[in-house]
Amino acid sequence: MGTKQYDSATDLITFSRASGGTALSKISYSNDELVTNGTFDTDATGWVGNNSHYSPTIETQRLKVITGASGQWNYANASMSGLTIGKSYRFQASSFVGTATRHRISLGTASGQSYDIVNQGLGVNYSQTVDMTFTATTTVVYVSLQNTDGVDGSTTLFDNISVKEVLFDQADGTLQLFNHGNNIPRIEYDATGAVKGLLIEEARTNVVTNSGDISGGNFSAFVKYNTQSVASGVTVPDGSTDAHLLYPSSSGVARFVYTAAQTLTAGIKQTSSVYMKASGVTTGLFYSSAGGGLSTVGIAWFDLSAGTVGTVVYGYTATIEDVGNGWYRCSVSGYTFNGGYFIVGVADADNSTTVTKSGTDGILVWGAQAETGSFPTSYIPTAGAAATRARDLAEIPTSAFGYNNDKGSLVVDVLTPVANQLMPLATFNTSSYYNSRSLWKSNSGITAVGTDYVRVAHDGVTTKFTIGQQTQAVYTKLGLSYGDSERAVRDGGTVVSGTSRYPNPDRLHLGGRDNGYQSQCWIKSIQYYPRQLTDTQLQELTT
Repeated sequence: MGTKQYDSATDLITFSRASGGTALSKISYSNDELVTNGTFDTDATGWVGNNSHYSPTIETQRLKVITGASGQWNYANASMSGLTIGKSYRFQASSFVGTATRHRISLGTASGQSYDIVNQGLGVNYSQTVDMTFTATTTVVYVSLQNTDGVDGSTTLFDNISVKEVLFDQADGTLQLFNHGNNIPRIEYDATGAVKGLLIEEARTNVVTNSGDISGGNFSAFVKYNTQSVASGVTVPDGSTDAHLLYPSSSGVARFVYTAAQTLTAGIKQTSSVYMKASGVTTGLFYSSAGGGLSTVGIAWFDLSAGTVGTVVYGYTATIEDVGNGWYRCSVSGYTFNGGYFIVGVADADNSTTVTKSGTDGILVWGAQAETGSFPTSYIPTAGAAATRARDLAEIPTSAFGYNNDKGSLVVDVLTPVANQLMPLATFNTSSYYNSRSLWKSNSGITAVGTDYVRVAHDGVTTKFTIGQQTQAVYTKLGLSYGDSERAVRDGGTVVSGTSRYPNPDRLHLGGRDNGYQSQCWIKSIQYYPRQLTDTQLQELTT
């Protein structure tokens, strides 16, 4: 059938995720502006008032919206065409306070005051910038710039209206923690810009109700304890300037912020994580209050200068991940006994709970997450309530790449973050679990924790055989071939074999499958050959 050409892996893969999902990605934006007149340099061409008595005007190169008689709300409306359904777009808009006290910026799929994409009520007496992304469900969207003051003749000014396509994985892209829209696959990178691969995750829920605000202020989910906090204006990993600086209000023991309620559930393994950056103090203290009270000592310390995990106590595990620009994502995992608080603070040194005050020296913090599970998953932003990221499901129809049911070979380069979770890594599959060929990682049963193995099932008969012990958080290359026998190898090692089975799959799943099995992995590359490779070829391809 010849060679099929695709512009990218995501053109080949059928992908779904019924929610947004973050990843450290290379992001850039198209040069093609979909708003024909969003800077209002000369006039209001393209913008239409909501009735015959009102037309938008220009004041100091900004669009002015004036309330009507008896305080009638007015708006200026414009349409943008040329969107592609399923692609991501960036929407930006700025408001400037005039004489009106209330105004809104809306984006929707219908004309008028439609707001099914976003309805940003900008409140009372302040200017603000809207900067958000959305996935197009129509080819045309409408912006509505509204004066909602209710006072005759009051004014609001608007400027810098922009809609541009988001471009992923471009060479000139900027690394940032980006929240991909529903059903948008995530190619993730590390802090150096090296590609990690296609991110596949299980569903998780962040129970911290206002994850971006760790200030301990009125709208924060956190409370200050012997600690001061200020909005720093420092850019956080998602490109916003929401970092808060935490610093001790005095010298002494226990200087931190903590969640106002016990966010962690007793008796199950959970993971808490937060982004930290040194700002005068280089030791971050992070714990989940294993005893259920604020008197419990910390369970993990982090060196925010070297980017390393320090002392970890109470049988917890901890990780630190460099996400660029001095920021690290720090996590702790373990059991709580009586419920627990999410606590982040500062320390003079590793394994110390004492802090010496020195002006406003402290740490920058952002992006709190508490989730059920034994390891951290990607950041789930919340705004006033818990939020859930749905599972990723990625598959390729066998019809897309010339699958040969009699003989074939598969090579996968994959990274998994933990060694103790049962997960499928790549599966030739049908709707039936009992008719499939899979590469797996084991957590128990067949052999030691973290062992890679092959499972082949057909007509109720199953073959299983192991292909080596996997090292946690290190890429591994797995190869399998089928034909005269089932054969497999890991990282160029010894080829092992099992009895041949001949399922007739209609798809290749990457990571988790649609019958309930979940994975946490990055697929860096995948190769398929419609013939059975020799043992030597398998070893060479996985070395």
